[in-house]
Amino acid sequence: MEHDPEASPSPVAEEDPPPSRRGPRRSLRTPIVIAVVLANLVTFLVLLTATEYAARKNRQVISANYADWLQDYTDWLADQLDEIVDRSGRIRVAKALNWRGWRRFDDVLVAQAPEPVPLASSNGPPQLTVPGVLLNPLGRANRKSGFDEQYALRMIHNAILTGEPVSNGFGTAAPIGLPGETPWGGVWFRPREIQINKFPRQQLILLFVAGMALFTGLILLLLQRKVLDPVQHLAGVMRKLESADLTARAEISPRRNDEIAELGLGFNDMARRLEGYNRDLQAAVNKATARVKSAEAAAMTQRRLAATGELAAGVAHELNNPLGGLTNAVEALGKENITPERRAEYLSLVSSGLARMGETVGRLLRLAPRESQLEGVDLARPLADALGLVRHRAEGVGVALEVAGPDMDGEPRPAFADAALLPFDALPQIRGAANELGQALLNLFVNALDAIGEARAEGLACHGPGRIELRMTESPPGTIRVVCRDDGPGAREDVMGRAADAFFTTKEQGKGTGLGLAIVHNVVAAHAGRVLLESRPGMGFTVTLELPTMSSLDASSGGGPGATP
Repeated sequence: MEHDPEASPSPVAEEDPPPSRRGPRRSLRTPIVIAVVLANLVTFLVLLTATEYAARKNRQVISANYADWLQDYTDWLADQLDEIVDRSGRIRVAKALNWRGWRRFDDVLVAQAPEPVPLASSNGPPQLTVPGVLLNPLGRANRKSGFDEQYALRMIHNAILTGEPVSNGFGTAAPIGLPGETPWGGVWFRPREIQINKFPRQQLILLFVAGMALFTGLILLLLQRKVLDPVQHLAGVMRKLESADLTARAEISPRRNDEIAELGLGFNDMARRLEGYNRDLQAAVNKATARVKSAEAAAMTQRRLAATGELAAGVAHELNNPLGGLTNAVEALGKENITPERRAEYLSLVSSGLARMGETVGRLLRLAPRESQLEGVDLARPLADALGLVRHRAEGVGVALEVAGPDMDGEPRPAFADAALLPFDALPQIRGAANELGQALLNLFVNALDAIGEARAEGLACHGPGRIELRMTESPPGTIRVVCRDDGPGAREDVMGRAADAFFTTKEQGKGTGLGLAIVHNVVAAHAGRVLLESRPGMGFTVTLELPTMSSLDASSGGGPGATP
């Protein structure tokens, strides 16, 4: 039969915290601002490129059609002035001066057919004079200084002679008169220039920056109130839930009826369900805890009853042996013909038998449950008590009990031999309760005897003929190391994996409680120590107890272990 793995729970690594769902928190404002700026920038660049392209095309069209435009402009002006000349060849001066079309010109000169003036010399162009009407519809005062009036008159004269408009960089001249008749005169003019301004790139960029700042601010303000603040509020409520505050709820304005409100209401509904689940779970845990405590109390009672039975058998054996001798001695002492020497011998037997019985009862009392008092304890005393209580059972099943102390050179000796436990007196004391430590050592021996006995009954392979060895040394300094090793059937890996489970046992129902090694663990933990288990199938079972010495406890913390179990 395999060992009960009711031992110190193997150190179980705490569950690693879940990976963080988030790195450093980043505000949504940054990506929103970047997205809005990029969208505006792309839109602006597209519009800027398209507008600049259209302006360039317009300039090209205007430049290419300027001559045609100027001709149309000249014909329109000539037609208007022709209407001012009456049938008799006279011009209606008032109508000519009041014509609103002059606003479309930079400068205008209307002259009745200019005539050349004879010059004394032939050098230079001839001077022209106007014998009749000479009009300046836009006024001489508005004319630029340095105006060459003679040149304008010569252009009018040439237009009258050719009957066609004349145009150059100085201006344009056209004849005035009814069609088919001799021209009345002519007109010189400069049309108002078509202003093809330079594309206002800088102004557009400034306008764009101002518009983008305003647009981005409005977008952020809207998102802040409608999205960012509610989302940040939900994140804060979520953090409260993560910190186990299940009463946290999101505040949703009754005036909101959008996706954020739906999200908040769903979040609150989830939090309410989670709070309800937590209450139900807590209630279920409380009920399960109560059931486990009840089962543990019952199992502990069963274990104590079983231990009481084992102790009773050992005590009965220890008392029966001297009791038989005492009975014989008393019968002999009742005889009248007994010699004084024999009477003295029988009285000595009675005295030694009673002393042995008293010693057995004393060991039993030292292991009895009672309020523990922490004191300096030599482990040799609880070890002797535990060995005395299992001696009868070990001898009955033929299992050898051996011990090895700190100065035995590694060679164990029979536990019940004279002075077998004397070397353990050299070990330093530990601070604890002798009865608790004795109970722990007794459980180790009982578990080993159970494993060996049941393995024999079931024919399981063992590592030896039946042997329990207990070694006790100070290793490392400041720590008492107790190693209890048997040559029984050992334990499988899956059984060793459940060694930390309370109430787990490989024994048949009714034969084990699963608390033997658990009690050992509790006692050792209460003495600031630890329990280590080692086993393989067919290779025996080893339990190692590591207990700090009283001096090491005083040096490290100035106090002893906590309350005993």
